[in-house]
Amino acid sequence: MAAKANHEDARLLLQLYDLRRERRLRRARDFVQQECQFKDHKDFAKKYPEGSKESRYVSMAMGYWDMACTLVAKGLINEELFNATNFEHVGLWFRFKPLIEAWRKEWKYPRLMGSLEAVAGKHPIAASYQRQLAAAARSRRAGRKR
Repeated sequence: MAAKANHEDARLLLQLYDLRRERRLRRARDFVQQECQFKDHKDFAKKYPEGSKESRYVSMAMGYWDMACTLVAKGLINEELFNATNFEHVGLWFRFKPLIEAWRKEWKYPRLMGSLEAVAGKHPIAASYQRQLAAAARSRRAGRKR
């Protein structure tokens, strides 16, 4: 059984929250959640070439959440407390999973965003989120066949 959350967990969690409020990171998170649209790895690379502002936004948001999840995965922040106050990383992981898997192969770095994957995959909402994404994908495919 995991250790109970303590004041240090809460302090670190609040510091992570403060980082999320930083102007550039907030803009990057907004872009990733609301504006970034791509069909696959090739489409992403075409729309958001490496070095572009949008590509940097994706890197910034993904990096933030992988860092936060690393603190959880390494036991520095209580996972139950983290999950009770965060779920943005779950949506980010499942939405960008195909892209990250392509990057892992391209860059020969199989652990890229590994903490994000591990922590998001264990989140209590992860299973229902996966089902929603699968249903949406089936609906899009059915619409294209008509």
